[in-house]
Amino acid sequence: MATKNITAIRKKYEEQVYELMDDLDPTGFNAETYREAFSRMSDREFIDTMKRMITQDDFNLSFDANQSEKDPKKTMSLEKIEAIAKKHNIRLTEFIFMPFRNPNGKPLCTLSRSPIIYCPIRRFFQQMLVHKNSLSNDNSNINPITGQVVNDDKTASTTNVQTYALAVTNQKNALKEFLGPRADDPVSKQQMLTLIEQNGEVNIKDLNIETHNKQSINTTEVFCKAAGVDVVFAGNDTEIDLGELDD
Repeated sequence: MATKNITAIRKKYEEQVYELMDDLDPTGFNAETYREAFSRMSDREFIDTMKRMITQDDFNLSFDANQSEKDPKKTMSLEKIEAIAKKHNIRLTEFIFMPFRNPNGKPLCTLSRSPIIYCPIRRFFQQMLVHKNSLSNDNSNINPITGQVVNDDKTASTTNVQTYALAVTNQKNALKEFLGPRADDPVSKQQMLTLIEQNGEVNIKDLNIETHNKQSINTTEVFCKAAGVDVVFAGNDTEIDLGELDD
């Protein structure tokens, strides 16, 4: 009796998948792909697959959209997607509540619905020093063009991904330190080392971190001006009028 129930339930869910794929792809390619895949699964494997799809956000049914693109009459459109979503009771939009806009009261809500979009997020992880040298042991070797450490110590440089991670988590002081005295700012770097020698500690607020002291930005300005592009990234720098070079 239990086997008959499992067979009936499995058939029901398989038909739902085939129907959805036929709606998305009138060529029948995707539906046939899943028929072949499900036919090779035991009941236990099929149940485990369905459970994974329910419990894991990153595990979903895949769909080959290239098949319908071969026939202009079967090309997917927004109107077709909305009709298919309505048929299968799939929500495409929702209201967004923003409690951070009014933390002490009723959370704000958008006036209109917004599209529901899955956004892949890269998980950041901490590296152990035994696996990789992520600290600079010697900062005496500096590239004069970029102001960054070189050779074996260049692994200590902050990557773009790490910078994004610090920015989205509002780690402003950490960014000031990693992109200032511990990067290409020789002025604040010397101030930091001096205060550490004098007091045994240093606060980021005690350092004079200015844009015009950063070697990489100054180098970029020089390269741009050499290419005929008049830009000034550092607010305290003296602007150069390229028109004076015509004399």
